[in-house]
Amino acid sequence: MVGVGWIVVLGNWLDQAGPAGAILAFIAGGAVMLLVGLCYAEMGALFPVSGGEVAYAYETFGLGTCFATGWFLALSYIATAVFEAVSVGWIADTLAPGIQGRALYISRGAPVYFGSLLLALIVLIAITFLNYLGIKPAARLQNILTYAKIAFAVVVIGVGVGFGKAAHLEPLFRKGETGILWTGVFGVFLTTLFWLSGFNTVAQLLEEKAEGTSLRMVGRMIVLAICATTLFYCSVILACAMTLPRSSLLKLDLPAATGFEVAFHSPMLARTVLLIALLGNITVLNAIFLAGTRVLFSLGRARIISHYFGKVDAVSRVPVFAVVFCGLLGCTGVFLGRSAILPMVNLTSSCFAFSYLLVCLGVIKMRRRKPELRSAYRIPCGQFTAGAGVLASLFILFLSLYEPYAAGGKRFPLEWVVLLVWAALGVLFWIGGQKIRKALNEEQRRKTILTAGVIAE
Repeated sequence: MVGVGWIVVLGNWLDQAGPAGAILAFIAGGAVMLLVGLCYAEMGALFPVSGGEVAYAYETFGLGTCFATGWFLALSYIATAVFEAVSVGWIADTLAPGIQGRALYISRGAPVYFGSLLLALIVLIAITFLNYLGIKPAARLQNILTYAKIAFAVVVIGVGVGFGKAAHLEPLFRKGETGILWTGVFGVFLTTLFWLSGFNTVAQLLEEKAEGTSLRMVGRMIVLAICATTLFYCSVILACAMTLPRSSLLKLDLPAATGFEVAFHSPMLARTVLLIALLGNITVLNAIFLAGTRVLFSLGRARIISHYFGKVDAVSRVPVFAVVFCGLLGCTGVFLGRSAILPMVNLTSSCFAFSYLLVCLGVIKMRRRKPELRSAYRIPCGQFTAGAGVLASLFILFLSLYEPYAAGGKRFPLEWVVLLVWAALGVLFWIGGQKIRKALNEEQRRKTILTAGVIAE
């Protein structure tokens, strides 16, 4: 869940809302994500299969919604992979200045550098190959890098809070002529949907969970992950804001890292922050790439799209075609360069909000339609909690679509273009898959989607 993006945009959060405003925005965002995460926990325990939301949507809303859910989820995961891969070059250039090389071309007003592009492609190809080898190598890498990331983060946050100055937090909120600029707080809150996403990758991989891991424990881990990530973001905002006065901090490039170097005269601290970001970058890229392949696998296994997506390699037990497909699309996306970072955030937020909405609605529908089905993890306050998640998801879905339009001077934004192109591609896949879908009747398809054990090692 914690990748590289925070180090790129933390200065923007402080500028938009002030430290207290940014922290407040993340607390509010964490509360909203908890509502959604609880619904994921219940639905995941009810249907512990690959594809997550694809299975939930099929059982509660039918085949068409199931396909749309999986198709746009795949886009969100691929877009996030592009975001993370492009960010590798940015961080690497800060760690080793000059590595970005010469500018090759201009993309949406920003130069795309040879070194940065090459590095992004290498990282994506490496992640694709790692996922081709199987779930165990990918999971092993995830564990090692995550523990390292946590250890380094504790050190950096401890230094910032322990040796920084509380006076640097003033003003706590960004203010205008009439007082606190709540629009800034609201703007940061809107992006928390992206920064706190990632817990939903659990839903894609439940079929491959370790033996002995209870579904109740899986639900608890989803909740814990959201709480821990919210705490991390609030802590790094506080630690960074305490390093230097706001006016000095915001003049720096990547203030989340360079603020520590300037304040404590320690290049090592700055490099440690960048290392945390780089480790986070790889862990997020690995996780969301893995999740994206399982969404497409689920659609292919159920013969909703080409059956090639649902084929599993006899040795590695991974959906090879889905892995290669995600790798190729991700490599294509990185050619957009850094100018695509913010559009990728907005795009992912829209797709995730759509899936969150369906999962929350699914809890309500399943409890009403099949009350005899009791999940191993039951959310507190049941339908009230799910209803609050529905309202929150609708609100964020609307804002994630409208904000790029408003911020772009009410011009047709890149996010809308990508969504429309992807939707058109989805229509072609849907039409082309008519004969494929006839290979299974609905009873067979339902059993295929909702039965675990096909992909697990």
